[in-house]
Amino acid sequence: MNVAWRERTLGPAGERIAVFESGSADREAPTLLLIHGLGHWTQAAWDRLVPLLDPAWRIVAFDLPGFGGSDKPDARYDAAFFARNLDRVVAAEMPERFALAGHSLGGALAARYAAAHPERIRRLALLAPAGFLRVASLVYVALGSPPIQWLLQRRPSRGFVDRILSDAVVDPGVIAPDVRERAHVLAADPALRRAFAGVYAAAMREFAHSKTLAARLRTWSGPTLILWGRNDRYIPLRALRDTQAVYPAAQTTILERAGHVLMADQPAATAAALRAFLS
Repeated sequence: MNVAWRERTLGPAGERIAVFESGSADREAPTLLLIHGLGHWTQAAWDRLVPLLDPAWRIVAFDLPGFGGSDKPDARYDAAFFARNLDRVVAAEMPERFALAGHSLGGALAARYAAAHPERIRRLALLAPAGFLRVASLVYVALGSPPIQWLLQRRPSRGFVDRILSDAVVDPGVIAPDVRERAHVLAADPALRRAFAGVYAAAMREFAHSKTLAARLRTWSGPTLILWGRNDRYIPLRALRDTQAVYPAAQTTILERAGHVLMADQPAATAAALRAFLS
């Protein structure tokens, strides 16, 4: 299912962000900003979902810096880095108020943006968001250690990339051949592997669940939707309880026969939940 994205880039060479738009071209239309997860890119994350959303909405997505078609600078991939780049996209593309949805790492970024700028957000949707599961801090210390960083920057085999993709869903058949092939091409890029490792070295540790962080996230108390796949192997369903503790009034939907990339496994059910929530 291909989306006729309207593509452009934002920013100077070395800091370019690939931006994609679908649905209404009217910048006064209700607008939804989508943020993908770690190692993903716009088409892989959203192509099966976006055609099922309301065509009257303006849908904006972008490739996180370090991934997909965006530039991959030699930078510290920490929370502040992603926040600055998200601010750039919002300033260039978003109306005064908009809806925000994030998946996995993108969910962590979306939650933090909504907490920092609640006046800008109409509604917040979190799809299997990272950063809520209570994980021992030693895990994040280990992920940032030199041996693990070296391992993360090694070029993976094709078989390993295919396994990572397949384990993200219940039905590997939903992953289109062109998505698999692009994943292999991207995995061969040392700059992307450096960015991937950098997220584990910096941002993930900062996103680790804590009472202080949870208190900050509660600054956002507006309409919230939480979606999770029953068979998520990467951020297990038990993280839902920690997410609901931050957003006790949130609407919650668990999608059966869906893995971590629930919008690929169950695009119709994901779109139906989002359409109802956004309307």
